[in-house]
Amino acid sequence: MSILKSLHDRRGFTLVEVMVAMVIMLVGMLGLLQSVNLALEHNIRNQQRDEATRVAEDVMRGMRAAPFGTAFNLYTTIPSSQQQANRRFTVRRRVTAVSSSERYQVDVRWAYKNYSASHSIVSVRGVR
Repeated sequence: MSILKSLHDRRGFTLVEVMVAMVIMLVGMLGLLQSVNLALEHNIRNQQRDEATRVAEDVMRGMRAAPFGTAFNLYTTIPSSQQQANRRFTVRRRVTAVSSSERYQVDVRWAYKNYSASHSIVSVRGVR
């Protein structure tokens, strides 16, 4: 009787139990990978926004350093300095005369996948 009992008293996992455990682990890993992918997308968008802000500030600094009445190019395309990305920023400059001062506006636009965004800054410069 001990031989029959030892044949039926096998401990361990069946193939079905192992397959179910693998499916559960796979679903968990896919969820984790999707969250990593989402975090990378947000990181790239934030880097682009930061770079667009830097581009806008550089353009504004150049405009404010120029003499009054200087004619600026309306549109300029500036390549991205991010090495892994081959993107461009479109810069639009606007100058409006306001009494004895000038109002400068810089709009920076860019696109990433199906997402397009813009960043604008405004400054007023008076005559000294």
